Amino acid sequence: MTTTTLQPTEPFEELRKKELVFHLFGKNISHSKSPVLQNEMFRIMGLNWTYQTFDSTDISEFETALKAENCIGSAVTMPNKIAFLDRVDLVDAQARGVGSINTVYTRKDGNGKTLYIGTNTDTVGVYNSFLKNPEAKKVVDENRGKPGLVYGGGGACRSAVYALYAFLGCSMIYIVNRDEEEVRAVSESMHKGGFKGEIIHVSTPEQAEALAKPSMAVLTVPDFAPTTESELQARATLDVFLHAKQGAVLEMCYHPRIYTTLYKDFQAEGWNVISGVEAMIYQGIAQQQLWTGYSLDELPVKQAIDFLYKCLEAESKE
Repeated sequence: MTTTTLQPTEPFEELRKKELVFHLFGKNISHSKSPVLQNEMFRIMGLNWTYQTFDSTDISEFETALKAENCIGSAVTMPNKIAFLDRVDLVDAQARGVGSINTVYTRKDGNGKTLYIGTNTDTVGVYNSFLKNPEAKKVVDENRGKPGLVYGGGGACRSAVYALYAFLGCSMIYIVNRDEEEVRAVSESMHKGGFKGEIIHVSTPEQAEALAKPSMAVLTVPDFAPTTESELQARATLDVFLHAKQGAVLEMCYHPRIYTTLYKDFQAEGWNVISGVEAMIYQGIAQQQLWTGYSLDELPVKQAIDFLYKCLEAESKE
């Protein structure tokens, strides 16, 4: 069974007339800007839909909310992205390759049974951040077949690795991370799910010096100064790549500030730096397509983006 053969539980024209609720299932998510983006898009389209946070790690409790009559999908964030992978009826190839899901949507099979499908639109957020940025797209076009770089081995790492390899043409992926076991777990999990790319843990500056240098990078760590020995070594390893070459880099961290330390450091070295706000926007738009049935061209993308940036700018001045 493939997701492309499945139909919405009701015609999208009828679903858009209903009062529906969507959840963001995660922990410590009060700072998330996803509700701002999603609710503004619903408002512009005239939908009586609400996107709200569900701050919990209780999977059973969330499943009850997800399967309520007024819910046709939801978002899943950390620390639940991997845990909820086995709780949906169908996982698409992209989510299997990443090894986690961030989106659930409903469809019905040929017998009319409602299926809960898991996918990962975080990958869409990553690759569209590069491809929708003219300068970054030029870097992509000129560097296909060369290595890509991910800094950090946490939750956002997986979608970055997948997007760089599967959609942006990187030949192999370097992961700079303080914890070797964390990188091994990511690699084993992703390859078990069908990911075909080579993942290399780069753990020292000396190792980084000897490698071909990447022109595409994704940074996935919080905006905190390194303090432990392992954190300082990881940052020193990253610095080798930072200073060796210029290219395009996506800084996934944008809270509590868009212009993080790494954002400024890469910018100062001449890299084209893309804000993580872009990734959040593009993954959210991909979710909207699945939930609303609208195509990308039919969604109020520019209005929602402008609104979100105004909100972020207002917050930064407080």
